[in-house]
Amino acid sequence: MRHREQRCKMHFIMKLKRKPALQPNHILLIGFLVIILIGSLLLMLPIAQNQKGSLSYIDALFISTSAVCVTGLVTVDVALTFSLFGRTVIALLILLGGLGFASIVISFGLLLGMNIGIGKRTLIKEAYNLSTMQGTLRVVRAVAIAGFVFQALGTFIEYFIFRNAYAPSAAFGHALFNTISAFNNAGFDLMGEYKSLTDYRFNLGMNLTTAFLIILGGSGFFVLSDVFKNRRWSKMSMHTRIVLTMNLILLAGGTLFFAVEERLDLLSSFFQSATARTAGFNTVDIGSFSQAGLLVMMALMFIGASPGSTGGGIKTTTTFTLFLSLGSLMFRREPAVFKRKIGNESILKAFQVLLLSAFLVSGGCFVILLAEGERFSFISVLFETVSAFATVGLSTGITTTLGSISKVVIMITMFAGRVGPITIATSLKAKPSHLSHVEEQVFIG
Repeated sequence: MRHREQRCKMHFIMKLKRKPALQPNHILLIGFLVIILIGSLLLMLPIAQNQKGSLSYIDALFISTSAVCVTGLVTVDVALTFSLFGRTVIALLILLGGLGFASIVISFGLLLGMNIGIGKRTLIKEAYNLSTMQGTLRVVRAVAIAGFVFQALGTFIEYFIFRNAYAPSAAFGHALFNTISAFNNAGFDLMGEYKSLTDYRFNLGMNLTTAFLIILGGSGFFVLSDVFKNRRWSKMSMHTRIVLTMNLILLAGGTLFFAVEERLDLLSSFFQSATARTAGFNTVDIGSFSQAGLLVMMALMFIGASPGSTGGGIKTTTTFTLFLSLGSLMFRREPAVFKRKIGNESILKAFQVLLLSAFLVSGGCFVILLAEGERFSFISVLFETVSAFATVGLSTGITTTLGSISKVVIMITMFAGRVGPITIATSLKAKPSHLSHVEEQVFIG
């Protein structure tokens, strides 16, 4: 009898000690939150600021969130507020947010010869929105190689551009920071006075280098790996073909529109078309754009970059799938492209992403309009919210004057946009329900 009681007691204790394993989406959410909080505390240190006490905690939290979510929206002047230490912290936060803390950790594990198990591969799959665990390590290697090579090359080129205006050490610092910010689609800069790259509007080297870093970082590491490996269009995956096709359409369409509607020169039009895809730099005053121009820029921002990239938005492949599905409905054809059919599960997920994203943007915009009253126009607030969700960082100039409630809303929107609305939605319930019901038709439309 005594042994039986002891066994029951031990069983009860072991049951209490058992903790449910964290799901990959929970790890991602917690990881990003921890990095944001650590970053905000580091930015609050006196050594991180040019003037002690010049930064409130909510602004430090906002900057940290914007950096980790690779957005670029700022409530203070980064160049004037932060010291070399503070700028270094921001650059590291951008790297962790853009390349992914999970990918960076696993890259070090690969270098040390560690075995990468199913759990870590699942985390990479979740972090880069991959449909399967197949090729996850290839994506990690692509992240490490592409991240190092392109950022090193960008720093080398931009050093000579900044060298014309700065001393060697300062030129290197500007080049490195700008390159990290561009490749990771962050949009942070050290120009001061919130002017971004407007001083370099007609500098061909700066425009092309920054734009191509943005495009490469926003195309996705799977695409970069696939292009490097196969090189021929016929051998590339359907995913890669869709991304490259959408990149060309959006870049060309945006360039043509801005040149005609906003009467910009071709170089400025191309740069704004590229940066609207979740980067956040600007060479012209966005606040001076017409309402039609702002609407098109919001559309480009909302679409954003591609899956498995450093950018945000609903993604190019999602947009392509949505239009392909609508086309198949109108013309009564299969949703097929490049001699391949897109599955119903992918189509359903695309519409779910669209609905969740629209709900997030409209909800955030509504709360800010309530909080700010009549201070800002509807289109300025909507532009700010879309920019936050798509982790772009472009603004009509209202970010620095937002109230505390609006700053919190923008931070939540940036965070949700970076980790992805699907990741957040699925994290609300870890275990799927096995309850089934009788199916019945509902009249739609």
